Amino acid sequence: MFCPKCGQQSSDEVRFCPRCGLQLAGLPAYVAGNEYAPARPEPARVAELTAKRRGTRRGAKLMFFSVVLFPVFFGLCFLVNGPVPLFVPFTVFLTGLVMLVYARLFGDELIPVSHRGARDRDLSAGAERQALGAAQFTPAPLFNQPRANTAEIYQPPSVTENTTKLLDKDS
Repeated sequence: MFCPKCGQQSSDEVRFCPRCGLQLAGLPAYVAGNEYAPARPEPARVAELTAKRRGTRRGAKLMFFSVVLFPVFFGLCFLVNGPVPLFVPFTVFLTGLVMLVYARLFGDELIPVSHRGARDRDLSAGAERQALGAAQFTPAPLFNQPRANTAEIYQPPSVTENTTKLLDKDS
């Protein structure tokens, strides 16, 4: 089988062209029966939130939670005969407001690289780019260059030289 994009010959068992990366999985059935190539299912997109949006949502949830708590603690004010229980929903509301403002001012709007790579992954090669990149040739002799023999660099001292020096000191 030949790749319709680049003309590279390959076996019928391969799923992608080894040269350009074109998906060849449904090509033999298409050529044999003149039927449409099966459409590749779209990967399910997972909703990804930036740090700014996550922080904003947390702050808004806390503010909503404080609004829900307000009637409960307002009822407790009548049992205690004072406004002290209202400090709880008020504190939760202010915490949510601070989180919301902080996220809006200082939150990152970038999706982390690890998530972005998974989202944009596409195995089919488009006409404008190659899937595998250009082929590189590295000759094998460059991998097996002979190493320098370090034993030839250092000459061990002679055994008789040390003894001769000792005899010279004695005389």
